[in-house]
Formats: sequence, C-alpha cells, structure tokens
Amino acid sequence: MARRSKRKYFSNGLLLIRVLIQPFKSPIFISWILAIAGLVALTAMSVPKLRAKQISTANLRVTFNSPPIWIDDSLLQELQDVARIHLSQTAVGRDGLIKTVDALESTGWFHEVMQVQWVNESEAVIDGSFLIPYAKVMDSEGIVYIDVQGRRLPTRVGKIVKPKYHFITLSQPCFYRPQRAGMQWTGDDILSALNLLKLLYDKPWATQIKTIDLSTWTQDGSLTLLTDTPSKLIWGSAPNEERRLEALASDKISRLNWLFNNFGSVDKDISAEFNLTDVAEITIQ
Repeated sequence: MARRSKRKYFSNGLLLIRVLIQPFKSPIFISWILAIAGLVALTAMSVPKLRAKQISTANLRVTFNSPPIWIDDSLLQELQDVARIHLSQTAVGRDGLIKTVDALESTGWFHEVMQVQWVNESEAVIDGSFLIPYAKVMDSEGIVYIDVQGRRLPTRVGKIVKPKYHFITLSQPCFYRPQRAGMQWTGDDILSALNLLKLLYDKPWATQIKTIDLSTWTQDGSLTLLTDTPSKLIWGSAPNEERRLEALASDKISRLNWLFNNFGSVDKDISAEFNLTDVAEITIQ
C-alpha cells in the first residue's frame, strides 16, 4: 500500500508539472515573451546611460524649458550659470539635481523650480515658474520690480527685462520695500495701484502712462497718473473704492479712451492737469 501511495503522489506530481509548463510551450506565449524582451532592449538603447561622474562647468549645457519672453538674455545666462556651477560640483545623479533646485530658488527669481533633469551626461533641462514683473516701484532706494501680487523681484547689476516691454512705475510708496525677493509689499497703496494697472495695461494708450504717483495716498487715498508729455491725470480713488459723487473707474476709462480716439493722446499732448473725477474739466478743449 505504501508503494502504491508513493507512485500515486509521484504520478500526480508529474501531471502537475506538465500542466504548469504547458503554457510556456505555446507559440503565442513565446511570441509575447520575445516582444516584451524587444521593447525592453529598445528602451534601454533609447535612454541615455548616465554614469556617476563629474562634468566640468565648461562642458555642461543648461537650458530652461520655455523661458519667459520678457527676460533679458544676460539674466537668463546668469541663472543658467548658477545651475551649471552646482551641477558640476557633484557627480551626475540625484544629489546634484536637488542642490541645483535649491540654488535656483534661492536666487529669488522663481515662484517654484519644479524640476531639473539630466538629458544626457553633459546637458540638463530646467522647468521653473518665474516671478513675472508687472510694475516698477520707485522708492528712496531706487527702482525694483514687483509681480501682479506685489511680490518683490530681486535687483541686479544689468537688465532684467528686454527693452521693448513697457512697465508703469509706482512712485513714492508709503512703506519700505520688502527685505527679500519673493516677499509681498506691505501697504494698501501698492495694492490699489496694482488694481488700477489691471485696467490700464490692455489699453492702446497704456504706453503714454509713465507713473502712478502715490504721494497723496496718505492724505485722501487718491492716485495720480503722470504721462510722458508730461501731464497729470488725477485718477482719484482706487477702482471700486470711489467716494460719493466720484466718477466710477469705468467712466474714467471711457473718458481716457475718448481723449485718445479724438486727440491721439490721453492728455491732448499738452502739459496740464486733468481731473478724471470731474466730467466738466476733462472735456475742455
């Protein structure tokens, strides 16, 4: 009986092995295995093999993926150099990428650096979200750019934006500039001026406006536009904060459009003071 049991178990074991290996003999299964192996081989051939070695700064190429159109070439080169220096200080690998992200974000020019990626052993590509200049602010220390939310951009020796772009200057703010790039400017005067800029920048006459003067803000919360003629356009209260009997922002924009369409300029090309809150004065020939 014992021998019969052993033979039975042995036969069953052989049967199980035949069942398990049967699919591997199938031509279809073998074809799938060969196809997968081929894909793995092609992938391995198409992806650059990055060896853990250091690359000299001179031999390293760094580019930004879709850099902003406004940025001056000298600033873009400066940021590329920051990345090249940090990438060349470590072997090709993850550590160098992390250190480069930190170095770029510490420059103050970025809202976020999403990725630094090796393309091959001598080239890297950077994906970053830049702080975008929206206006200039002139204070006692000079001129500094801010973005649409009032966050300060860094200063540098050299150009920041290409000359063809027009930025209106906000002059004489009530509060000091933020100490570090990326920090928001304190003060409702700056925020009110930014809200006004959102109404001006898409107008065909926006380049005729050089400055928004904030010097009277502390007295009555008013803003004044200075043109390139020069002339003064007393804007008054910030948009949506108009006082009683003061023209609304939409009315003021309509009057400036009328002046531009009829005279080619919002100040009639004369040095004068126009009160945009007063309909009678703005329509005087």
